[in-house]
Amino acid sequence: MAIAQKMAMSLLERQTGSKGLPLASFAIEVDLNLDGLPEIFAYRYAPDCDGVNCGNFLFVLEGDSYQEVLGGIPGARLVPQDKIALSPFKRNGFFDIQSDKTTIGWDGTHYVDAATFPASSLNGTAFVSACQENKLSQQSLKGETEQVSAACQCQINRFQTLGFTQADLDAYTASMVGQDFEYPKGDKENAWLTLTRNAQDIATGCDVASGKSQWPPAYFNHGDQPQQKLDFNGFLDACPTQDFILTNHKTGSPDRALGLCGCLAREIPTYGVSQEGLDLLAQYYRDEISDSDLEAQDADLLTAHDKASEACLSQFPAK
Repeated sequence: MAIAQKMAMSLLERQTGSKGLPLASFAIEVDLNLDGLPEIFAYRYAPDCDGVNCGNFLFVLEGDSYQEVLGGIPGARLVPQDKIALSPFKRNGFFDIQSDKTTIGWDGTHYVDAATFPASSLNGTAFVSACQENKLSQQSLKGETEQVSAACQCQINRFQTLGFTQADLDAYTASMVGQDFEYPKGDKENAWLTLTRNAQDIATGCDVASGKSQWPPAYFNHGDQPQQKLDFNGFLDACPTQDFILTNHKTGSPDRALGLCGCLAREIPTYGVSQEGLDLLAQYYRDEISDSDLEAQDADLLTAHDKASEACLSQFPAK
């Protein structure tokens, strides 16, 4: 939360033109697409909030910059936090969000009212039959006919909610049961991979909704030490402006540098780096001390830093 709050302060200042976070404001990280790089949800408090420069904000790193993705949804800024919740289901790779009585879903660039997405009407008889046969063949699900039936019906309902076509469903069903099926190639291959990924997300979402499973966390500590409660402010001020961070081929913009630095702030302590070490790295990033100066004070610090950098860059999303 400390890292999210520091990152949110600069993003909110740019968004609203107001500096700082008033009391009762907060920010948290939430990984909405399970890619290992959390999005930033922030609440900026103001008395009698008008929902323009205060209220709820959600920042997603898209391309070179963080985009605020709630602004186009009427009333979304003013929904109380206890009426905001993640859905167990994904849409276009991101979790749906329940915002009071409205479900909002990802359209590829922003969150929008899910009611605006096209749905479809499907003949799901063949799919449900194949789904039940596959699930009942699993040793762990034998004898659970009623639960299996509900899970397969959940999937067909979700296929319709997401607007799958009959041709998509029939092709996916054929691939499930090993029928003669020519896998798409060339230009159609990416569309097929997206379709199967969405279908797998639907199956997982239905299992999560029924309490049978849970989504796996995408982010994990690569080091072997527990996260520590440190003061990240100095490090997160210095890191995004450092040339070797800003010009790395995976960053290349101030917002992407900020996203990478947020990952580094989370990651570095898991390699045993203390507050003293983090402060030394901040000095190093500000070019106040050299490599040799840093090594003279902590011989292991650059090694820990480089391991954390490698871990973050390995999971950092492409532009």
